[in-house]
Amino acid sequence: MISFSRSNFLAVLALGALFASPLADAQIRLGQRACQTYASWSGNLVWARDLGADKEKARAELVMLDAKTPSSIYALMLRNLESLWTTSANWESVTLVILQDCINRRGMYEAGT
Repeated sequence: MISFSRSNFLAVLALGALFASPLADAQIRLGQRACQTYASWSGNLVWARDLGADKEKARAELVMLDAKTPSSIYALMLRNLESLWTTSANWESVTLVILQDCINRRGMYEAGT
């Protein structure tokens, strides 16, 4: 079981609010496995940031991956890079919030920013 500090809890709530906006016309559709991958990659990005990763190198890698596989988890991560990079939530909390959001959306996201 993951325990949350008050500041982690507030950061997770803020991050969840960012991802939870309703969408009328979903153009990115993720299956269950893709939702898990999206959550895992997002958590890993926060973990890498905590270990001193360079944000611009991370962005460049996501841009390259998105070019190979457009309208996928990489587009979503690019759209939310600033929030993922600046959140005070830990990687485990981010992973859980994003997975729950993706499940609640049934994997449907708007393609545009």
